[in-house]
Amino acid sequence: MDTSIYIIIFIISIFLILIIYKFIYKNNETFIDSSNKNDFIKTILDFKFDESKSTPLCEIMGRNKSDKGSQNITSSHHNYTTFYYSIFKNMTKNKLRLFELGLGTNNINILSNMGENGRPGASLYGWAEFFPNAEIFGADIDKDILFNTNRIKTFYCDQTKPDIIKKMWDNSELKDEFDIIIEDGLHTFDANVIFFENSIYKLKTGGFYIIEDLVKNELDLFTNKIKEWEEIYTNYLFKLLIIPSTINNNDNNLLVIYKYK
Repeated sequence: MDTSIYIIIFIISIFLILIIYKFIYKNNETFIDSSNKNDFIKTILDFKFDESKSTPLCEIMGRNKSDKGSQNITSSHHNYTTFYYSIFKNMTKNKLRLFELGLGTNNINILSNMGENGRPGASLYGWAEFFPNAEIFGADIDKDILFNTNRIKTFYCDQTKPDIIKKMWDNSELKDEFDIIIEDGLHTFDANVIFFENSIYKLKTGGFYIIEDLVKNELDLFTNKIKEWEEIYTNYLFKLLIIPSTINNNDNNLLVIYKYK
């Protein structure tokens, strides 16, 4: 066979290898083609939990005076702890980094407050108990309720202002990425969008970013926004989770975002 034929075959082979590397193995990412992406999404976001059955996390959060759930789960304002337990129960001993926006202010003059009898930091105390080896961080707009313990660190943040969000993330203790980010701050569509778009880059691969307390009359806004985000954040999966509740049909809703690569 003519030598030139071998050269052509060699060049074509190299070209094909480069194409395969670029589209399948680049950066060692999991490749998901159009034929199996829907199955992949369904598997990752096909959450199985019973919102009417109390879990150990329900008891922990209730005892710490968080509104995420309680031992009497069917009478709790939120039953998120049933969902959280289903996805986090096998991670309790891991060395995680968890961040939650919204400490639960008891200043009734601040929007989305917990009432004057609320316990600031309740959820953070609950997370610290549930994840004994995790680093726990939080933030709030109410500077009067910020606190630090040996395992919990909190910071000031106004989630409606991107420059302040950036300044918060610039703190040395917050520079590393997080396994779990929970947004339980100002429960308005615009505020949720601002904080998400200025914070999602802080999530680790394999991590969850969850927005709590989506109000019923804004769900259509989120449905449309998710379509927009899916075009931009192509390595994230989005699921709007409307959890049944016997006492709360207004804001017992979550937006769950999973970073899969």
